Amino acid sequence: MEQQQQKRYVLGKREEDGRYPVTVDGALTGTVHRRHGSWYAAIPGHRILERFSDRHEAAEHIVKWFEQGARPTVPAPGDRPATGLDMRTAGTGLLATRTYQHLVPDLVPTLPNLVRAVEAMARLAQLGWEPLEGYPGADQPWRMKCRLCGWTGRRFWSHLRGRNGDNTPRPLTRHRGCIPVSEMAAKLTTLAAERRRECTCAFPHPTHVTPMLEVLNKIGKALHDGAMLSATIHARAILEPCPASTMRAAALRLAHDQRARARRTVGQKIT
Repeated sequence: MEQQQQKRYVLGKREEDGRYPVTVDGALTGTVHRRHGSWYAAIPGHRILERFSDRHEAAEHIVKWFEQGARPTVPAPGDRPATGLDMRTAGTGLLATRTYQHLVPDLVPTLPNLVRAVEAMARLAQLGWEPLEGYPGADQPWRMKCRLCGWTGRRFWSHLRGRNGDNTPRPLTRHRGCIPVSEMAAKLTTLAAERRRECTCAFPHPTHVTPMLEVLNKIGKALHDGAMLSATIHARAILEPCPASTMRAAALRLAHDQRARARRTVGQKIT
């Protein structure tokens, strides 16, 4: 049976976003990708939540779904990534959009993940990067634009953020073909002038702990109730681009930790 299924699917080469296209009976059907040691399968328009031990087991699962009649949702021309498939509807994340303002579909929308996403995007602004899609997690390739020279491509956040608590930018490893290292500091200083301590956007984004707590409570309740559209709407306040992203990220971390301590205290009193 395994040999028959292996003959029915073909694994393509790894794409820029870390996914492997899977062709079943000659038709491009889905993709498989690795995250945190496990493999996942995805068919646009269908939710596949199982984990697999390797890429072939994940691909075989796509064959099973194909046999049951699952076919990929075809995106509009011009919206297709390198695989020719639109994976934005295949996962478990917040409501998919065409901007990077929300988590990518296959990153589970928990409050800790939201906090990490906000902190990562704020740090990218400091380092002269512009994310072009939702935060995928630290160990997944993230499509972004270098604001020093205009290059676009995928980088790993785990590589950009530094190691062992060291947040020092490493301009020598930005990417090939960037501006000379001797010019980077001046360019980053110019970009830093764009940042603000308070939000100046038409849609207000909280930069202080108290209003941030209100937003977190609304998002938390929406996620608990399974109201993903409401969660997405409230998440605008923390995920949309903002010149005060650094202050917002700091307030979010403090609010999240304060909220977590309060919930633990209530739990201890109950028990």
